Amino acid sequence: MDYFALKVRSDDGGRIDEYPCTGPILWKFAEGRSLAKDFPMGATVSFSDSHPERRSLYDFQPNLMRALLVSGRARKLIESLEVTNAEWLPVAIKDHKGKVIGPDYAFLNLLGAEDAIDLERSVYKMSSLEKDQLSHIRKLVLKPDSISPHAKMFRCTMQRHFILIREDVHAAFVEAGLTGLKLYSLEEWRGQEL
Repeated sequence: MDYFALKVRSDDGGRIDEYPCTGPILWKFAEGRSLAKDFPMGATVSFSDSHPERRSLYDFQPNLMRALLVSGRARKLIESLEVTNAEWLPVAIKDHKGKVIGPDYAFLNLLGAEDAIDLERSVYKMSSLEKDQLSHIRKLVLKPDSISPHAKMFRCTMQRHFILIREDVHAAFVEAGLTGLKLYSLEEWRGQEL
């Protein structure tokens, strides 16, 4: 089974600076734990005033929080793939003037994590802030036997912002032409920003 790293990328996508102000505390979004009971109903996020030239909507919307903010189209596809650890936190996206332009978006909160990274064969740097987390992975080697056969899209235990997807999910994303993301094979991974 092959896996691919998923990174949100776009040059002109409207940038989101922050989570809804009445939701869970920022750090909780990277823990892989359920946030649904603390997430506000009718939540909105807005394009950053710091980037007024960035106005485009994508299936994976760029944001400074390193979150997976996905369109309704991407959500339907992910749900059809039976990604069982997906928790959806619905939001509407507003443009720079406060007008709702993306009514059917959601933060994809992937629950749990997989102990997928082979620390003996990978080249990495440990985080100085979070002692149990990697801050940078220069060379990525996985431990396939440590990954659940049911894990289709998941966080890594040692780097919870790092998202891997299985080859069948990759194929579905490519076939659907989902936008706003870059998918890297393990051979292509050269320490891109986590």
